Amino acid sequence: MTTITIQLPEKAQSKLSEMVKELGGEIISITSDKPALKKAKLLKEIKEGIREVKAIRDGKADSYSMSDLLDGK
Repeated sequence: MTTITIQLPEKAQSKLSEMVKELGGEIISITSDKPALKKAKLLKEIKEGIREVKAIRDGKADSYSMSDLLDGK
């Protein structure tokens, strides 16, 4: 089989997906640049940060000094 990576408008995605399936192909991955996906990623990162802060507050993780943060540790 051959793998093809393409960019197309959102409205064409369902038609193309149907055509690929009719031809015996398989949709492996669909990604989108929609703002909702970016928002979901940002919220996930914020939640991870809050979990880390809670772990530090509860003594389950080590805290960082300002020099550690500036040095990228």
